Amino acid sequence: MHIMVRHKRTGAEEWIPLEKAAELLGLPADEIEAALEEFGECECEDHIAIEPD
Repeated sequence: MHIMVRHKRTGAEEWIPLEKAAELLGLPADEIEAALEEFGECECEDHIAIEPD
């Protein structure tokens, strides 16, 4: 699965694999998936994950 990750400060967006997003957000992949299903997004300090592919 790929997800869109946006940098909060710069607005830069990139489609990346879920495993890479987990490293970037500092969260387990299953927590990111659950947040995306329930809320449609998953945030950390510097990034926000949106739009699962």
